[in-house]
Amino acid sequence: MDAFLTFTGRFHPLLVHLPIGFILLALLIEFNRKNFNESEKVLKFTLFWTIVSGVFSLISGFFQYQQEGYLWKTIQAHFYFGILTLVLSIGFYFFLRKQAFLIRIPRLFFSVGLLISLLLTGHFGGTITHGENHLTEPLKELSSTFLSGESNDFEVQLNEDNYLEQPMYTSLIAPILSQKCMSCHNPKKTKGELQMHTYKALQKGGKNGLIVNYKNPEQSELFLRIHLPKEEKKHMPPKSKKQLTKAEINIISYWIEIGAPENQTIGQLGVERNKIDAFFSKEKENFYPDVVLDSPDTKTLDQLLSKNILVSPVTKESNLLNVSMLNYPNFETQQMDILQGIQQHLVSIDLSYSSVNDSIFNRLAQFPNLVQIKLNHTKVSGEGMSQLSALKRLKKLYLVETSLKGSNLPQLLNLPAIEQVFVYQSKRNLTEEIELTPKLKGIIKLGDYILPKLASDDIVY
Repeated sequence: MDAFLTFTGRFHPLLVHLPIGFILLALLIEFNRKNFNESEKVLKFTLFWTIVSGVFSLISGFFQYQQEGYLWKTIQAHFYFGILTLVLSIGFYFFLRKQAFLIRIPRLFFSVGLLISLLLTGHFGGTITHGENHLTEPLKELSSTFLSGESNDFEVQLNEDNYLEQPMYTSLIAPILSQKCMSCHNPKKTKGELQMHTYKALQKGGKNGLIVNYKNPEQSELFLRIHLPKEEKKHMPPKSKKQLTKAEINIISYWIEIGAPENQTIGQLGVERNKIDAFFSKEKENFYPDVVLDSPDTKTLDQLLSKNILVSPVTKESNLLNVSMLNYPNFETQQMDILQGIQQHLVSIDLSYSSVNDSIFNRLAQFPNLVQIKLNHTKVSGEGMSQLSALKRLKKLYLVETSLKGSNLPQLLNLPAIEQVFVYQSKRNLTEEIELTPKLKGIIKLGDYILPKLASDDIVY
């Protein structure tokens, strides 16, 4: 008998769409009945089959609740609104048949009531199937995208002061699983018979077995599913849900690889800071200076544009400017005077492939808001580069394929805000000319990047 009831209950998702379709058809006819001949007869016919299919839907739904292990508090709202929808359909049907005890009720009561009850029944049904936030989750993402221009990628945050003492599972893994997985894997709803609300439940796994493989971590079901392409059916979370960020995928994968520990702290596990850096709250630091300036001099801009010099604002609303000489290869150091009208506005200048020499450093030092300078493929050797120390905001300097001398590199240490200096030279190695100090190594980028070797690199096909 149980098998028969289970079999009948599993028809509910199919049957429930019949009364929904009939009700929508009936409402369309009702709201446009003046345009239909015999609309009353068609409405009666439609509502009759709404009632018949609605009764079978309620019965199959009740059997599904009894046999599939749903909690009553999970399905009660859906069940009660389903009954209300059926009652309103019956009432509307007999109203059209001129039953005396119903004709005093306004006709609009039945049509509007049916529309509202149908929406609520469907909503609570969707909550059972897809989780409580199946409607609000995408709305939150939309609002964060439209209102702030970007979504909040990292909702899990570690405290800088005590993160080493925090258990990795409770401080990182559990919050991520709670936000991205729990809507479908909780005590009320156990999709695939898998619950993830506690560590013990996670260890137990689901109907397909364990989701963490302690002997072969990279074959763990959880590991595999979060790495599948979003288009794959078995990808988790489902593509309709809020997805794991790259940082979240990486930290869950790492946790599985080290044995999915429950109680060990981040410090005890020796987790490298770069693996969890994304989960610390950060104040956004503007790359460009936060200064208020009047509009740049239009005569200067016109003069620059007439020489095919590229000038562009850093943003649409900003008066800060980027300048590039790429279309003016004959530009020389003494011609820097044409930029005096935008001295305060200039934050980035590209002099690559131009005819400038080492005297350019003295001229560039007169532009106080420069953040980025590109001198790639020029004849500069770095002599007098320390004059750039006057630029308190200079963060990036490009000296790729130049006449740069290794002996001039220590001058870079005089630049107060410098973060990166790109000095790659294809025909020589600057480290053979000078031994770099640890501080210089921290800011100099030599371009000698090596991709890590993969196991598949040795396979002969």
